[in-house]
Amino acid sequence: MDYWWAHQDSKFFAFHPLVAKKDDAYKKLLDAAKAMAKEDIVIRGVPVTDELYDVVLFLTHSFVRPTVSELYAIRFTDITEAANPKRLLVTIRRGKTGFRTSITMPAAVSVYRRIRQRHPDAKPDDFIFLPQYQNRQTAAKIVQRQFRALLARAGLELDPKTGRAHTIYSLRHTAICMRIILSHGKVNIYNLAKNAGTSVDQIERFYAKYLPLSAELAKNLQSFGDDDAS
Repeated sequence: MDYWWAHQDSKFFAFHPLVAKKDDAYKKLLDAAKAMAKEDIVIRGVPVTDELYDVVLFLTHSFVRPTVSELYAIRFTDITEAANPKRLLVTIRRGKTGFRTSITMPAAVSVYRRIRQRHPDAKPDDFIFLPQYQNRQTAAKIVQRQFRALLARAGLELDPKTGRAHTIYSLRHTAICMRIILSHGKVNIYNLAKNAGTSVDQIERFYAKYLPLSAELAKNLQSFGDDDAS
């Protein structure tokens, strides 16, 4: 399959069905994170645990930025679990674009439940990731170091087609791209931009303009909503 994003600005992890299952970089990343957690790996004095795996999943399914003001600022009191559809409501208080509530994908709910099990005595004001580190810069650096080791383990420091370097921020790009691709273009770009704390212009520049043409996209383009004219 041709890489339609090659030499473009997007820096996400390639995923199926954009690529063959054997080339699914996102799955390789998750598999490597699981393996590292089982091998008692220690990086700069800090063990790699299944918390790294949950950070990867949470970022990909919550649309938050992997920054001190967003991901590492989230406390238990900032999260509400909801149903129909299954989701988390994540309050981002001082994000890059200010205050917002981010609605997650269903997979983030499972991550949050594991976090609750990991910290059964957590107080509302405790941070959800690496709560033992009150200095959030320190928490961010620990995750970044572990993520770099994860990239090396998975052989994903560079995108094999574009040659661009992957970073933990690539997970945010992956989250947005997945919503556009896996919805076959049906996701409302305005809602997606608001939810991710970005602009429609940014999404159009980096993602939507490279969406592969398909029968589903054509149907979406011609749709009149729920009361389609016959």
